[in-house]
Amino acid sequence: MRLYDLLQAYEFDEIMPVIVDMFPGTGKFREQLREAWDLLLSMKPVPTKKGIKYKLMPGDRADEQYVGAEDRDFDAPWEVILGKNLSRDRGVDLNDAEMLANCLVNICLIGKHPKSFEKSYRILSTPDR
Repeated sequence: MRLYDLLQAYEFDEIMPVIVDMFPGTGKFREQLREAWDLLLSMKPVPTKKGIKYKLMPGDRADEQYVGAEDRDFDAPWEVILGKNLSRDRGVDLNDAEMLANCLVNICLIGKHPKSFEKSYRILSTPDR
């Protein structure tokens, strides 16, 4: 499934609680995340053969693992990220809403955002706000 298709399947108000659950403390960035959501929905996705694959990744300690996607999967203009296919490796237990929540946060922090999002990006990327 393309990210853009998944984005259209949900409302922002369904995804924001999932974001807050996955990333404690992000509730204070609701306005910026909503702006990103609305911008993404207004964009036309650029088809690409590249994808976003969620997999088990090594944690900081040898005995730790977490579920995530490579940062490089989000290092592209937003329109290109929207055109990417989403997939999960075997053993990954993220549901669609959790995958979308993770994508939204990563798009905001890693993706090449439009100029109109610059002010919100600065707010999101400053951890002590």
